[in-house]
Amino acid sequence: MMAAQLSTSHRQQKRLSEKKIWQYLNLFQKQHKEAYFCKIESPTMNGIPDVHCVFKGYIFWLELKANPGKNAGVSKYQIVWHLKYKRAGGNCFILNWPLKREPPKLLEVREPGVVLPVPVVPVPVLQILLWLEDHG
Repeated sequence: MMAAQLSTSHRQQKRLSEKKIWQYLNLFQKQHKEAYFCKIESPTMNGIPDVHCVFKGYIFWLELKANPGKNAGVSKYQIVWHLKYKRAGGNCFILNWPLKREPPKLLEVREPGVVLPVPVVPVPVLQILLWLEDHG
C-alpha cells in the first residue's frame, strides 16, 4: 500500500495545473522587465483567454491548459473566440502543459475550428516557452 501511495503521489507532483502555469508565467514577467502579463477572469464573456500578454512589443493572448486530452480541453466558446480574434488580425495561442517532465506545447485554433500545433512560433513566444521548459 505504501508503494501505491508513493507512486500516486509521485505522479501527482508531475502534473501541472492552469494555476501553476500562471505562477510560472508570473515569475517570468517579474524577471523580465519587457514582459507584461495580465490574468483575466471574466464570468461575463465566454471563451476569452486567460492571459493578455505583451513581450518585447509582441502582443498576444494565451489560453492556459493542463490537459492531455484531445484539443487540450478547449471549449467551443474558446474556439469561437480564437477564430474571431484571429480573423481580426490578432495573435492568440493555447499554452498546454499537462506534465512537468514534458515541454509545454503551443497550439492554435485554425479554420474551421481545429486545435493544432503552431507551425512557426513567434520569437518572443518561443523565448517564453524555452524559459518555461528550463524553469518548470
